Amino acid sequence: MIQSILSNLAIILVGHLLMNMLVNQKNRFSGKFFSLCVVLLFSTVIIILFYLPIEIDGYKFDLRLIPLIFLVIFRGWKTALATLAIVCIWRYSMGGVGTLPGILAGMVGPTLFVILLHSLKFKLDKLHEKIFLLTVCWFISDFPIVFIIPDGWEVFKGFFLIRYTSFLIVAFTYYSFIKAEHKKEYYKNELERMAWHDPLTNLLNRKKFIELLEAKTSVSGKNRYIAMIDIDHFKNINDTYGHIAGDDVLLQLSAIFKKQKGKNMIFARYGGEEFIVYLEAANLDESINTLEHLLQRVRSTPFEIDGKHELYLTLSIGLATLDKNASLKEVIYTADRLLYIAKEKGRDQLIS
Repeated sequence: MIQSILSNLAIILVGHLLMNMLVNQKNRFSGKFFSLCVVLLFSTVIIILFYLPIEIDGYKFDLRLIPLIFLVIFRGWKTALATLAIVCIWRYSMGGVGTLPGILAGMVGPTLFVILLHSLKFKLDKLHEKIFLLTVCWFISDFPIVFIIPDGWEVFKGFFLIRYTSFLIVAFTYYSFIKAEHKKEYYKNELERMAWHDPLTNLLNRKKFIELLEAKTSVSGKNRYIAMIDIDHFKNINDTYGHIAGDDVLLQLSAIFKKQKGKNMIFARYGGEEFIVYLEAANLDESINTLEHLLQRVRSTPFEIDGKHELYLTLSIGLATLDKNASLKEVIYTADRLLYIAKEKGRDQLIS
């Protein structure tokens, strides 16, 4: 019996390992194809568990329910229902004693219960919440035996403890592997975010911005522009209110930029009080209008200093066209030169 339980656990963990490998290659697949692969993988794991039963006092069980529970929690109800349909059809085709109860009580009922709880935003943050979920699923799966076979209550009492205990142990073991992988992925994403973003403003840094632009310039058929933005008289803010106040101003300005950004507009901090922007627009006039709107928004926004003072900023902008006849470095240089022309002409304006 212990060997059968360990075999079930081994199959579940092999499935988890394959799932991690699939997730690591996710960017190579379309969303639909990735979902199909997840459904097929989990269906295969569960079907294999059908053929590795755990025998207790002559009655056979398996741990097919555990992957279904966590599939709902971590991959959503659509993927879970698709998987459920496949494994139910497979189990029905196998036939044998207890086929329908095994399908309805052993898989359908508990899966629908988890989907219901998940739709109600049920949390799994605390230990008692996890135990509650797993206990109810186990109960839905196993308790109907009381009504299905002769002397069902006596049979249930004879195996429920070992069955319930093994169910919890395997479920928590599987859950711990999933959470460890999620934590690993979270820290990986955080490291990437830190490597790609300016630590003060959380905008993209110069290196990542240029990397993104090099990818975009390989796609033809769009009009693209680069703008260099500089805060006018920023040194006076630092000299008057201090560098911490200057950092607050940069944060507030970055918040305005973040509200403007989208698929066709990318902001990054270039250095100091200077920012760089990538725009896609129908033509030059449209890109100028977009940036003029940004200029006006900044002009009309009061920037708070220490919660006591308010000041108003202006920006100078240089705008250059990004085309195939010039390198990205040349276009950035052109935009930067136009920026300084804007500053020489009195600031608070855009030169293209």
